[in-house]
Amino acid sequence: MSNQHPLTDDLCHQIAESWPPEDAAEKDNMRSAADWQLKCCTSHVTDMLFNLTCDGHITDKQLYKLLAKFKKAMRPKTQEDFWA
Repeated sequence: MSNQHPLTDDLCHQIAESWPPEDAAEKDNMRSAADWQLKCCTSHVTDMLFNLTCDGHITDKQLYKLLAKFKKAMRPKTQEDFWA
């Protein structure tokens, strides 16, 4: 699954029940949108954690640990990854 996008065809249909994607291009567009959103969210979370680090509320080690947990939760490989 390492080369497969986590937004599978089945998930695309579940997300868009009222207007299911009709072809591969629409599903690819959904995946691109999900990738873009993840990139934006990761950037915002990184900025917030960096500010907490600069203010002395968390350590650099905690920053990297929290960021890794965020990324793992946003792109889970298993159900356990989501809740880890």
